[in-house]
Amino acid sequence: MVYLKLKNKLIILLLLVLLLGILLFALDSPYLHALYGDTSQLESLTMQDNRTNLSIVVTGDEMFGRNTPAVLSLEDSPYKYVSNVTSNCDILLVNTENPFTTSSNAVKGDVPLKANPEYIPLINGTNGTVISANANNHLFDYGVEGMRDSIKNLDANGIIHIGVGENKDEASKPAVIEQNGYKVTIFNYMDSDNFQEYSQEVMPIAGDNPGYSAWDDETSPKQIQEAKENGSDFVLVYMHYGNEYSRSPNQMQINISHKAIDAGADAVVGSHAHVTQGVELYKDKPIYYNLGNFIFDQARSDTHVAYIVKFNLEKSNVTATLYPVYISGYLPQLMDSDGANSLLNELNPQCEQMQITDDGHGVIHYTLGNETNSKNS
Repeated sequence: MVYLKLKNKLIILLLLVLLLGILLFALDSPYLHALYGDTSQLESLTMQDNRTNLSIVVTGDEMFGRNTPAVLSLEDSPYKYVSNVTSNCDILLVNTENPFTTSSNAVKGDVPLKANPEYIPLINGTNGTVISANANNHLFDYGVEGMRDSIKNLDANGIIHIGVGENKDEASKPAVIEQNGYKVTIFNYMDSDNFQEYSQEVMPIAGDNPGYSAWDDETSPKQIQEAKENGSDFVLVYMHYGNEYSRSPNQMQINISHKAIDAGADAVVGSHAHVTQGVELYKDKPIYYNLGNFIFDQARSDTHVAYIVKFNLEKSNVTATLYPVYISGYLPQLMDSDGANSLLNELNPQCEQMQITDDGHGVIHYTLGNETNSKNS
C-alpha cells in the first residue's frame, strides 16, 4: 500500500510539472527563457518537425517564339521527355527568354524575340507551382509594352513572375512560396555588366522606371540576407549572367555567386550562356554556373547539350541532382548514361564533391547549416 501511494504521488507530481511547463510556454514566461534560452529555437524545432519533403526543379533557357512553334502543340507538353523529373515537383522555376506579346514594335535591332501568349500554358510542366524568371536580355525586346503584356498574360495563367517590374522594388521582389512546412524564397537578377552596349531604352535597368532586376553588390546581398533573417528555410538565387557560348564562368559570375552565398543563399543557379558551365561547392552550398538551353531553336551543336537541377528538401537536408539533357527538335530529352557521363566529365569547373551515379546523374548532398553531408547516392 505504501508503494502504491508513493507511485501515485510521483504520477501526480509529474503531471503537475507537465502542466506547469505548458502554462509557462503559453504565457511566454521568463522562467521558460531561463530554462531553455530563446524560445524561438523551440519554435524553430517545432517548425522543422512539421516539415515534409519539398522538391524544386530549375531549367535553363525556354523560348517559345521564332522556330519553336513548329514543334509546339497546346495539346502536347514540351516537357514530355523529361516529365519523370518535372511533373511531380512542387516548384518549377524556368528562365523565360522572350516576352509573351503580339506587339510588332520591336525596340531591339538584333535578334528580337517574342512568343504568342497562347503558348504560356506550355511553361507549366508540373502539377505544382510554376515561376517564370524574366530578368534576361530578351524580355524587353518589344519594350515596356512587351514586358507589360508578358506580365499580364503570365498572371492570367496563374504563373508567378519575377525579375522585371514597374520599378526596382517590384522587379527585385522575390517569389516566396510557403508549402509543406517550408518557406522558400527565390530571387532573379541579371548581370548588367554583360550588356553595356545596349541603351536603357533597349534593355532598361529597373529604378524609378520599369525594367529588369540588375544584380547590385550592395542591395542584392542585403535582400538575400533579409530573406534568410525573416525565416526563409531555402533561398535560391537564379542569375542571368556569363558570356554566351563560354563553357566556363567569368570572374564576375564567380564574384556574384560567392556574394550571394555569403549573404545567405542556399543555392545559386545560372542561365544565359546557352551552353553548359560547371558546378562549384562554395561554403558547402552549390553553384550551377550555367544550365544551358531547355526549349530553344539554336542550330549550334554545343547549344544542344544542357542540364536541369532538382533540389529535394528533407527537413534540413538537401539532395541536389543534376540531370543531363540534350535538345532534339528544340525540345529537351534526358541523356543516356554514356552521354550524361560525357557531359559531366567536361563541365568546367569540376565539383569534386558531386557524386556521379550509374545512370549519369550528378548528386550533391548538403545541409541547410554549414556542414556538407557527402553520402553515397
